[in-house]
Amino acid sequence: MVSAVVSNCTAVSRSSEPNLASDEAPRDQDIVAGIAAGQPWAADVLYDRVHSVVDRSLRRILRSTGPDYDDLVQAAFERIITVLSSKPLGGKCDLRAWSAAVATHVALDSLRRRGRERKLFSVFGAAEPDGRSVPGSPENRIEARSEVLRVQGILTRMNPKSAQTLLLHDVLGYDLAEIAQITGATVAAAQARLVRSRKELLRRANKKGAP
Repeated sequence: MVSAVVSNCTAVSRSSEPNLASDEAPRDQDIVAGIAAGQPWAADVLYDRVHSVVDRSLRRILRSTGPDYDDLVQAAFERIITVLSSKPLGGKCDLRAWSAAVATHVALDSLRRRGRERKLFSVFGAAEPDGRSVPGSPENRIEARSEVLRVQGILTRMNPKSAQTLLLHDVLGYDLAEIAQITGATVAAAQARLVRSRKELLRRANKKGAP
């Protein structure tokens, strides 16, 4: 899906390094072309431009920063660089919004992996695999944490495109036009997917024994 998103950007020719000493920051398409051309400056500028949105996306979806959090940030950037290095692309693609979509994929992959690990560790009666346990805090905090884990579990069982659309809109705050652009769908299709994903989330949440 990530490569499909990139294909919606307008192709540009390989560019030379922009004048980084000037007051004008490189455009998104310049950065993308620089990555595709293997220019060292491009990776540094890309990191500065999208790091905050990658960090925000991971934190808001995962709701915590466990011991593997830095690895997830690195995984997100590796995936971004890998896709952008595949061919010289650029144009109308919003790098920050697109990077949020990539981070959303990384977060969902992490949640699916954690779900599998919890099942494995529960066989042996162990604590959570990330080494954290639910603190002996007030009951409402325990219940809130339980609900977060429950919703995260539901998201991992939904269609990936549906889960991504729901997270981009309802958690990360992107509007339907932005989501349509970064997922390669029409606005109408993105809206329909959002409606379906909300209904599925509610249906699964209301089902006892869930997700």
